[in-house]
Amino acid sequence: MPEFLGEMKVRPQSIINFERLMFGTFVLGLVQSYLGWDRATQMASAGFVLTVQALTFGLMIALVLFVSRRRSKIAMWILIVMFLIGLPFFFKMISQGALLGAVWIGIAQTLGQFVAYGLLFTASARNWLKGIEPGYGQ
Repeated sequence: MPEFLGEMKVRPQSIINFERLMFGTFVLGLVQSYLGWDRATQMASAGFVLTVQALTFGLMIALVLFVSRRRSKIAMWILIVMFLIGLPFFFKMISQGALLGAVWIGIAQTLGQFVAYGLLFTASARNWLKGIEPGYGQ
């Protein structure tokens, strides 16, 4: 079914799925934050941890919405670069046992984001990001 928001026309399924996957990984991130709270607050004050997490979640949500609702290629590349920069740190934290929370949640988040970013490179998503409206068959 077509999706409308203000002046936005139909979004392709790849963009809708990108947004859903990313928000799903954010929910996993909230669970991860909860599970790692005690350990995180041993390294920094609760206020600092909460502030960093709130700013990080806020920035990520805003960037995802800029991509999925405003066709922002800049936001898309910021997200992808942040993801790529974070990968080596993620793998290092896993190998050292330093990942806060559950390892499987971190892996699920990473895989979910990888798939979500891959969806941005499908033909329908690329055309939509260029401003070409999808047909109902896409």
